[in-house]
Amino acid sequence: MLVNVLTGFLSNHLDWAGIGLFLAVACLGVRGRKKHHKTAEKLLKKSIDTQMNEPLTLHPEVNPALCAGCGACTKVCPEGDILKLIGHQAVLVSPSKCVGHGECELACPTHAITLVFGTKTRGMDIPRINTNYETNVPGLYIAGELGGMGLIRNAVKQGALAANHAVKNLTNVKAEYDLVIIGGGPAGLSASLEAISQRKNYLCLEQNSLGGTVYNFPRQKIVMTAPTILPIVGQMKFKDNKVSKEELLDAWDNVRRKTGLRVEEKVRFDNLEQVGNLFKIKTSRGEVTARKVILALGVRGSPRKLGLPNEDLPKVTYNLIDPEQYQQRNIVVVGGGNAGVEAAQMLGDSKWRNQVTLLVRGPQFDRCNDENKKIITEMATRRQVQIWFNSNVQEIHPDRLLIRNEGQDKTLDNDFLFIFAGAELPSKMLMSLGIQIDKKFGEALKSKTG
Repeated sequence: MLVNVLTGFLSNHLDWAGIGLFLAVACLGVRGRKKHHKTAEKLLKKSIDTQMNEPLTLHPEVNPALCAGCGACTKVCPEGDILKLIGHQAVLVSPSKCVGHGECELACPTHAITLVFGTKTRGMDIPRINTNYETNVPGLYIAGELGGMGLIRNAVKQGALAANHAVKNLTNVKAEYDLVIIGGGPAGLSASLEAISQRKNYLCLEQNSLGGTVYNFPRQKIVMTAPTILPIVGQMKFKDNKVSKEELLDAWDNVRRKTGLRVEEKVRFDNLEQVGNLFKIKTSRGEVTARKVILALGVRGSPRKLGLPNEDLPKVTYNLIDPEQYQQRNIVVVGGGNAGVEAAQMLGDSKWRNQVTLLVRGPQFDRCNDENKKIITEMATRRQVQIWFNSNVQEIHPDRLLIRNEGQDKTLDNDFLFIFAGAELPSKMLMSLGIQIDKKFGEALKSKTG
């Protein structure tokens, strides 16, 4: 009936050739949407069949009553096919690949998308913080990955907002510093710049080097795919949207020189205690006092371990910084996410002449973006890397590993074992500071204000 109505209307305005062209385009559009929906349904079924249908971090939740089915959200995610249209509704078809970019929420014209932590069946541990990133301990803030959100630009934004609120609400207690910032990564650098802009006395401590977690990433790793804005500096500009570790560290070093930013490197944070409104921060260089404290530690300092005997052997490690130091070795990499797959790519480069085996726990890659999946699959085809799905390490020995692969035990000669099984929230440390940990079951991300 709709076609008849349209035909009747158009016949008064167009010639028959125009009507034919219009109907042909309409039919192609319908056919294209059907194909899109079938592809989306296959992706969703695959996620369910492989038990990869539970998101692991901050992710979008779609309100079907508000979703207009325009598909804007499906086109903006940097990670690929995360959201798709099924039955004219946006659906999270690859939940475990979502890393919480939030571009989908911004792109939705009907405000049908909300970013949430956890699901109704799978909770997520999150430190208790308010809309200004202040914890339940007055004067103690958390910014960045430690608060449950990844991505450099999120950490930069949170660091600035937390510092802004902290310095605007300083107590009158006498202390060496107005603000002490623990961590020299994205959140810590942003918080420090905000303190400079507010002309406050601050101290930024970093246990390694400028950049924090980013400094420990592998060489040439792409660490940013979207612009970010720093206090004082403004928008950080790069030639393209893919920014490598080295480019970002160089940019931050330039920021340090231009702004006078101070980061005390190689200083380990040990503990802190609150005495009234005063914080006493214990470090490897002694004790300092502050009115306010921001924890911008990240969570990569607490890698998730396999829990096996001999995991403390020198050959076992949880990050890869310089692949060049591993040559002509038998190497096993554990982890089907981006970190594990990227490490296998670097170690499997033919110029190093390594024997690299990548172990993936399930039947497919876990939270690995499409580009990395394509690269590692091509490397496997060229026999630069072996990929073993449905595999895990059973035993660790000085010169070999016992692997359970597809239900069978196999022994591999092994010089180095790289484990990329994610990171654990340092809950014990946070709770020892008095910070409460909440388990979120699909709770919305609160809007953060200054």
